[in-house]
Amino acid sequence: MLNEERTLVRASAAGVNINGSSNVVDADLLATNGVIHAIDEVLLPRDIKVALEIPSLVEVAEEAGNFETLLSLVEEAGLTTTLQFLGPYTAFAPTDEAFANLGVDAGSLSTEELTFILTYHVIADAEIASGDLQAQQTVASAAGEDLYITAGEEGVFVNGNSEVISPDVDAANGIIHVVDNVLLPNAFLNNVQVAQKNYNFTTLVDLIVDADLVETVATTELTVFAPTNDAFEALFAEVDPTSLSAQQIEDILFYHTVMGTILSGDLQTQQTVESTLGEDLYITVNGEVGVNGNSTVVAADIQSTSGVIHAVDNVLLPNELLNTVEVAQKNYNFTTLVSLISDAGLADAVASNEITVFAPTNDAFDALFETVDASSLTGDQIEDILLYHTILGAQVPSTALAPEQTVESGSGESLYITADNGGVVVNGSSNVITADITSGSDGTIHVIDSVLLPNAFQDITAIAQKNYDLSTLVGLLVDFELVETLQGDGPFTVFAPTNAAFEAIESVVAGLTEEQIVDVLTYHVLAANVESGDLQPTQTVEMLNEQEITITVSGGIVTIEDANGDTPEVIVADLIGTNGVIHIIDAVLVPAL
Repeated sequence: MLNEERTLVRASAAGVNINGSSNVVDADLLATNGVIHAIDEVLLPRDIKVALEIPSLVEVAEEAGNFETLLSLVEEAGLTTTLQFLGPYTAFAPTDEAFANLGVDAGSLSTEELTFILTYHVIADAEIASGDLQAQQTVASAAGEDLYITAGEEGVFVNGNSEVISPDVDAANGIIHVVDNVLLPNAFLNNVQVAQKNYNFTTLVDLIVDADLVETVATTELTVFAPTNDAFEALFAEVDPTSLSAQQIEDILFYHTVMGTILSGDLQTQQTVESTLGEDLYITVNGEVGVNGNSTVVAADIQSTSGVIHAVDNVLLPNELLNTVEVAQKNYNFTTLVSLISDAGLADAVASNEITVFAPTNDAFDALFETVDASSLTGDQIEDILLYHTILGAQVPSTALAPEQTVESGSGESLYITADNGGVVVNGSSNVITADITSGSDGTIHVIDSVLLPNAFQDITAIAQKNYDLSTLVGLLVDFELVETLQGDGPFTVFAPTNAAFEAIESVVAGLTEEQIVDVLTYHVLAANVESGDLQPTQTVEMLNEQEITITVSGGIVTIEDANGDTPEVIVADLIGTNGVIHIIDAVLVPAL
């Protein structure tokens, strides 16, 4: 107003009210320089009200006779003068009985703690009558911490458990609502109590109570990612809560907690933390805090005596309740993989089938795309690469692996998997860095550190290198500096002996000179691309060492006669690469030496 005092104007269906006592009886009388509203009571400045002995908040409380404890504490905290002469304030005033039931010795509180509790009962610069309240509202107290107020047919409640038993007690400098419980700031409450006072967490609290986890959550130092009621409502629109077992609900609740206190300021851009369920949570910070890729922290750092609460807008589900794609989606290390799966139209297939996925990280894809232009890949090629990372129709846990196995991938091409104390390796160079992430849809994910490429993207040396059964051949090619030759444009056809084939002539090889060993190796290479479908019943061809072999096809079996008359058999045909083809044979071709 012109005297620089604030005036509280409330408009409702009942009309317009000024300062809680004066009503507009004739509105909108327009003049050339403004507007007049006629009112039924003179508005008095605060100092005149005091002079006329209209009682202040303190005086009203004194006259009531049931606020002796409150008044004593107000005096002890040095707040009497403030609450008597300043304002306007809305005060939630606990009765003497409320303080008696609190169970806290006020004498043990420091002046700072006492002031914090008392100012938590006050809303500054406002007189809020019970009739002004909505069904739910969050209002900042004079202590700086929120009050959670609900109003309905059952009455007005503050922080869930404190009922307004006598509303709208007017005073010269504010309004009093008498409450039957003392309101405590979060610093005096455990995680469960902090959640209980917030009307946004009623579903979460009910689930904690039903699961008999109140004591655990209240007495253990925990970081709680607390879904709002809206978050649970969205979940239950898709998942019938009655279909969830008690164990599943307990697992969901534990999946929202982490041992210890983690404040938002402690977070890095990305971090994986273990929940008390034992399953990882994936947390990111990019302007806002995200959890598992689809849940955002909407209120952070609500601290209590037993940890901290971060409110989230989606329920976090353990892997057992997710399909394989959803499990991958929540891990920030798989954003590239998930995007490619979606773009290739494979999401439904991966999500709904029993499957094992070897999942390359974002770093793995970044490394690939440094050498391969992603935009140069066709849709079919990307699909082929993705399917090459899958085993369809089976969940293969790491514990089921033998030291060596060759399995058919979803693309129809073989994967070569080895397992020992050093870990699990796929195709000779891709390490499983996290194994056995299982989903609820019969899927298993093994995280790998490099992308697996089908043969169509690799030269013949790379094709040989990924097969553990050709490691002796690969070692000899490296030792005798033939790798670069076979990485050339070609085309080449390589008849590749297995490790067992080389082991069978180990004593012979040991007696050969380096030149003779090179002669043996080049005797397995033809300077042409010859696939099994190109073969005639019989043909004689000259190999890279300028000696001949004779290839025979009979009854669907391909044999090769070498200079000594031996006839190794092709046991795996047509491993086709970018510069040629490999046929695996069961014996070493020996030239004339």
